[in-house]
Amino acid sequence: MRTRKLSPRKTPRQERSRATVEALLEATTDILSSEGSAKLTTNRIAERAGVNIASLYQYFPNKEAILVELRRRHGDEQRAGLRRLLDESRGGSLESTMRSLVALGVAGHAREPKLHQALTEELPALRHREIAEIDAPLFEATRRFLRSAGVADRDLDLTLWMLSTVGGAVLHRAAVERPGDLSSGAITEELVRLLCRYLGGR
Repeated sequence: MRTRKLSPRKTPRQERSRATVEALLEATTDILSSEGSAKLTTNRIAERAGVNIASLYQYFPNKEAILVELRRRHGDEQRAGLRRLLDESRGGSLESTMRSLVALGVAGHAREPKLHQALTEELPALRHREIAEIDAPLFEATRRFLRSAGVADRDLDLTLWMLSTVGGAVLHRAAVERPGDLSSGAITEELVRLLCRYLGGR
């Protein structure tokens, strides 16, 4: 089976081009939120955005590439928020900092649950190596926090892999399978308990 192209065709540089791309991304989010991924097609996206289909294909080769761009933006927003929290939480306790970090992740995934369902189910999962490359500054900030919180571990890289893999899996699957628990705060409590027990026992 041929691998589909999942990156944008080109980067918009003029204000009008950027506005077109923003309209396409917003239209995709709107369709997913109101109708779900089964109704998502490039024709419907172009129609909802108020642009012709040729304009869509100028920037994106297919609907999956639009989803990849939405995932990239979501990831950038989450990374910026997590790094800000880590900077603000210097000297804080392990549990309070983990609660803040988890709450931020939960809030980011509780918004637009159908969008996150599509990002989880329609796109290939990012491998940890890809995540580690993108998140290198965040991982380094997390290492500093863990050391300051007294998490003595001979292999902090393994600890970071565990935190990233477990936290990501829970949030992404909860957005698909337990959105009610995600928005109610139940997932926050369970994930904080799980991660703190893991870190406290190391």
